[in-house]
Amino acid sequence: MQQYLLNLEKGDLHQIRDAREMDKSSPSDRQVCVMTLEEFSNEKTIPHKTGFIRNLQHHSACKLEAFSDCTQGIIRVPRRTSGNLSEKQIGFYLDEDRLILIEDSGFLLPFMKSLEKTPLGRCTLSYLIQTLLESLIEDDALDLERLEDKLAKIEENLLRRIPDSFYATVIAYRRELTSLRAFYEQMMNIGDQMQASIGHELDERELAGWKLFVSRCDRLHSHVEMLKEYLLQIRELYQSQIEVQQNKVMTFLTIVTTIFMPLTLIAGWFGMNFPNMLMFQWKYGYLFVILLSVSIVVAEFFYFRRKKML
Repeated sequence: MQQYLLNLEKGDLHQIRDAREMDKSSPSDRQVCVMTLEEFSNEKTIPHKTGFIRNLQHHSACKLEAFSDCTQGIIRVPRRTSGNLSEKQIGFYLDEDRLILIEDSGFLLPFMKSLEKTPLGRCTLSYLIQTLLESLIEDDALDLERLEDKLAKIEENLLRRIPDSFYATVIAYRRELTSLRAFYEQMMNIGDQMQASIGHELDERELAGWKLFVSRCDRLHSHVEMLKEYLLQIRELYQSQIEVQQNKVMTFLTIVTTIFMPLTLIAGWFGMNFPNMLMFQWKYGYLFVILLSVSIVVAEFFYFRRKKML
């Protein structure tokens, strides 16, 4: 566990390395702790902890619960292949005097160090949560642009050749976009709930910040919806390319059948072996049939080439 003190007047955050520093804290200082889930489970002075821990262990979505004495939230950031980002899970517990952040991957430590170097100015603990949530979606617009570029390359390659694993790729991207869409919807809900649950305590700066956060999540959500439509168009293009390829194959087979149909007729005609057949006793009959067959095939070949069917 790592403990910090946040000065609400200056927005100055510094890590507590000696327990005696807590005795020197001022009335404007608030405690911020970063814990693992196991450390949080061992805390004795946290109300409503049982359900919160169960949600941290098993819940698969972002969630916020506001009680009369505290606010609890879970943030699950989905994995994104566009930025090679793995899934993250963060929990937070907020009451009047302290903020507890729960995560096991060490993701929050660089974030806390950045806050130590850059004071937030006059703020509250809820503003620290807002800053954390903003950092989680800070680069998402760029990630979605990279994802859009990848989809554009898939579309360009699809016009040149049909890939073997197209549907596997499409399903992976669709799964990613679906999880991102749900994530941004849940983040918007959290932003709205934070404004509703602690809105009476927020100054204009923090209230505007939460509204801006919700608006930004809404724009990201709209971008994801656009990408899902784009992915659907790419899938439709794939289907049309498959149909074009099938039509080419069927056209080729039809032409081949048409070319050899007269030869089949000739073979059937001269293979009946009736007495007194025309050219049956002619010594040049076999050569004549060969030349006739070749002539028909050549004539049909040039005809189909002229019609651009070959």
